[in-house]
Amino acid sequence: RFHPEGTLAFSWTSMQPYLRGSIVAYPFDWFEASYQYADINNKLYSESFAFSGNQTFKDKGFDIKLRLLKETDYVPAIAVGFRDLAGTGIFAGEYVVANKAFRNLDISIGLGWGALSGGAETSNPLIKLSDRFRTRDLVEGGEGGEFSIDTFFSGPAAVFWGIEYTLPFLHGAT
Repeated sequence: RFHPEGTLAFSWTSMQPYLRGSIVAYPFDWFEASYQYADINNKLYSESFAFSGNQTFKDKGFDIKLRLLKETDYVPAIAVGFRDLAGTGIFAGEYVVANKAFRNLDISIGLGWGALSGGAETSNPLIKLSDRFRTRDLVEGGEGGEFSIDTFFSGPAAVFWGIEYTLPFLHGAT
């Protein structure tokens, strides 16, 4: 789902070992861009204690999501997203997702690669197009700042899904 054009949002999450803050912007109703800054508290900033001391590892990331198809009465909305573009690769992944609303019920189903594959050993359907999609070279680590286009949509893929039901008698609670 996309928010209206001009929306700006902030989020802060804590799920051990990650503490993560995000700024999310919608410059267009079909485009979402977000910037994340994460503290990974089970990893030191450097392998050299003399350099980092007890300072934990920090990671920056940039994500985008593009709506490819707008939802209609009969067709779901379809979007493609890229996580951790030009980052260190810790959270890197790509996905394609479809959303369809049926009155108070909203259903999502998608396919995720990279960090979104959850380590699944599901075969990548894109292998039928090219063998380059068969394996994903991990680019994790380093300082980031480089696009790893060759890894996009490669390696194992995993199906994800979600269901949301809005309770109208509770003023829109889901």
